[in-house]
Amino acid sequence: MTLGRIKLLALRQLDEDPQDISEYDGVFTMYANMGYAIAVREYLRPRAMRLITTDENGCAEAEGVVRVIELRDEAGNPVSFMPTADGKGICTASRKVSLTAICEINYPDLEKETDEPKLPENVHSALADYICYRHLSTGSLTKQNRAQFFLASFLQQMRTIRPAWRGSTSRYKNLFEVTACRKR
Repeated sequence: MTLGRIKLLALRQLDEDPQDISEYDGVFTMYANMGYAIAVREYLRPRAMRLITTDENGCAEAEGVVRVIELRDEAGNPVSFMPTADGKGICTASRKVSLTAICEINYPDLEKETDEPKLPENVHSALADYICYRHLSTGSLTKQNRAQFFLASFLQQMRTIRPAWRGSTSRYKNLFEVTACRKR
C-alpha cells in the first residue's frame, strides 16, 4: 500500500471526505512517518552489513545505524567496540582499518505519495490506524476514547511483525542436535 493510499484509508476511517486530503496532507505524512519509525525501530528491527573505516583515534561514524551488533576485522575476528558519547559512531582499539559491522538500521521516511513502507504488506494499514490515533488524541474526551481504539489496533498489528533475522540459523554449532528435537 502506498503512502497516498494509507492517508486515504485514514480519512475514510475518520469519516472525512477523501476530497479534503489537501487539508490533512502534511500532518498525515508526518504522522505516518512517526508510526513507520516506531514499526521499524521497535518491531521490524532490520539488519544490514556495513563497511566502517576507523580514523587515527579508532573512531568511525555510523550513518543511518541504530545499533552496532557485531564488529569484525578483515580476518573475520571479533573486534571490541563501544559507542561514542553522542551515540552516532563507535570507537575501537583498531586504528585506520576497515571493519565489517552487522547493524540495526533505519529506513528513510516516506515522502512521495507513491512510496511504500518496507514493512510486511499485512501491516501497512496499521499506519492508517496510527494516523487516526494521532489525529484524534488531541481532541475532546470522546475523540480521545476513539483514539485509544486506533492505538490498540496499531499495536496489535505491530505485534505480528517478526524481525527478519529471527528464527534463522546464524551459527552451525550443534545444528544437528537442535534439528533432531522431537516431542516424546
